[in-house]
Amino acid sequence: MRLDLRIDNANILTMEPAGDADPYGTRARLGSIGVIGDRIVAVGDEAHDAAADRVLDADGRFLAPGFNDVHCHTAWYGMTLLDVSVEKLGTMDAVYAALEAAAKEKAPGEWVTATGFSQNDYDGQYPDIQVLDRIADGRPMFIRQVSGHAAIANTEALERAGVFRDDFETPEGGKIVRDEHGKPTGLIEETAQALVQDLIRPYSRSLLVDAIDAATESYAQQGLTSFGDAGIAAGWIGHSPTELGAYQEARQNGRLHARGQLMPMADALRPLHAHDDDQNGLGLDLGVVSGFGDPMLRLGPIKIFMDGAMSSETAAMYENYEGSDTPGYFQDDPEVLRARVLDTYRAGWSLAVHAIGDKAVAKAIEFICEAQDTYGFPAQRQPGHTIPNRIEHAAMVSDSQLKTLRDYGIVVTPQAAFADAIGDAQNASLGEARRPLLYRAKAFFDSGVLLPGSSDRPCADGTPLRGIQAFVDRRTRSGDVMGSADECLTPEQALTAYTSIAAEASGDLADKGTLSRGKLADIVFLDENPVAVDPTTIKDINVAATMLGGRFTHGNLD
Repeated sequence: MRLDLRIDNANILTMEPAGDADPYGTRARLGSIGVIGDRIVAVGDEAHDAAADRVLDADGRFLAPGFNDVHCHTAWYGMTLLDVSVEKLGTMDAVYAALEAAAKEKAPGEWVTATGFSQNDYDGQYPDIQVLDRIADGRPMFIRQVSGHAAIANTEALERAGVFRDDFETPEGGKIVRDEHGKPTGLIEETAQALVQDLIRPYSRSLLVDAIDAATESYAQQGLTSFGDAGIAAGWIGHSPTELGAYQEARQNGRLHARGQLMPMADALRPLHAHDDDQNGLGLDLGVVSGFGDPMLRLGPIKIFMDGAMSSETAAMYENYEGSDTPGYFQDDPEVLRARVLDTYRAGWSLAVHAIGDKAVAKAIEFICEAQDTYGFPAQRQPGHTIPNRIEHAAMVSDSQLKTLRDYGIVVTPQAAFADAIGDAQNASLGEARRPLLYRAKAFFDSGVLLPGSSDRPCADGTPLRGIQAFVDRRTRSGDVMGSADECLTPEQALTAYTSIAAEASGDLADKGTLSRGKLADIVFLDENPVAVDPTTIKDINVAATMLGGRFTHGNLD
């Protein structure tokens, strides 16, 4: 056997199950990795003894499977890198100054857009709509809140959206926030954002390709080789009906630097009328379903919103938020959501149901279980590729629900990355009695429920090493922990979440997630061992290089 590539002198973290003493293959062992084409063909002595066209010296670095963020928003994140950012500017005056400078660069009547705003960065304050009107000087202005579940618009933008018409009706599952006199404050929540967004969208293909390029280049620098874009093509979170086409164009032009699993929004589906023998339901043209594609670009589950976000207190809870008179709300009538889940699953799609509040999580579990009881467990779309049903975020899960999640094979994607930016605010919103259930982690591991790594980027810092550390310490900005310290993972568990479990939860364990024969040569080269360093320094480990299918996307060892 002659290798295309041999990597020597590497401390290898295979992440393969290796017995009771080393259950997740997280004990680094010095050795070699052999690659032919884009696949690993040998690990250890077999690789070291083989001739190779190219030999690289890892110089003792620690090699792990490329990180996988199963729930992020890649095109959106890329657009934040290209757009005006108002994240963590320190003061509201600094926000106004950034927006005014951006407005002065726009032609009269042209849109001024910005991203990254979080009221938690400014002592709970939102921009004053009157100030926005003044600095915009007649231009419409739209500022996305960092969670994506709310935005701020000025009067000109709301006027164009029809908010001041006599016959205006607030969309189901959304809200135009008004003051005590009934006047809009500029804050718009959930589905109501689309009223303004639809005046701006669809974004151009060229802009989306630029955004995908910028985002995935950033991913490569952080050791990410795979991601799941959680909601494309439609709804308030999508950017264009041809968003998949933008990903294809980026790939064709060498501007896609990580493997993508794309999750269409349920709003993009429509009734299919095929042969009566087929399981007709909601779908896309040509009958494509979850799993269509190849290892570089594949369709994942369908994203369905049940409720909103904890940070904006729009997630659907059984009881009011602490110190509030609201328990949040569903994004549609629960029976409408149930029908959407069943019709989507019946047509052959796996499900990714966004549910954060305890009331929404309960309904999500109920609907997914009904779908699986009625139409069977998720099918294997391709050999070795079964894409399980998921609950996105699953922020409030009780002990009594853990067995059901395990028995039905339902994946959960809580984001430990939220701890830093919004952990303190979420603890306060729930109060002491309920916070132990917030974004659990260890309970899922202990119960056998699949917990993959994810960040919801750009809603939180998506750096995977920071996400791994957040799973371990759950540290908030005040020095508290998000939820309960009992939910902290070990470094080994956290690394597994971002590698082998992420691959399994995406239906891709046959191709990636471990450094073993037959898997794709997606490898991150680290200067230190993330399971052996002081856990408070995991985020600071240097990513020396990232390899995708045997080719470097960041750094090199030459």
